[in-house]
Amino acid sequence: MVPNRNAFDSGFTIVELLVVVAILAVLATLAMPSWRATNNDALIQQARLVVQRLAMRQHRFFSRHGRYAAEQELPALAALGRAVSQRYELRVESDSSRYLIRLIDPDGELPTLALNHLGQWASVAGGPP
Repeated sequence: MVPNRNAFDSGFTIVELLVVVAILAVLATLAMPSWRATNNDALIQQARLVVQRLAMRQHRFFSRHGRYAAEQELPALAALGRAVSQRYELRVESDSSRYLIRLIDPDGELPTLALNHLGQWASVAGGPP
């Protein structure tokens, strides 16, 4: 004789569902820092490319005008990299013989990236140099 089963005998109990939700929450908590670090690393690489593109523009400007461009004469940061412009601020110091391009994270979470007219990089963790 087969026991008579009703609708309440099949399915998951509330305790089983809560255990599954708790396990998923723990897994998400463990994965989040790794995911965030990977995103930050990708953003830093994009920022380095933006700085290199600005440096190329500075050298082209120098060959045409005999001096390096001021910050206002360079393209806006948003035109070079939207994601970079959302996290970084651009600072350019220049005169007739040298320049320094810096990307600064106002929140201090990402390193400040700087490139000068000699092609020398500087990276300062946690904010402005």
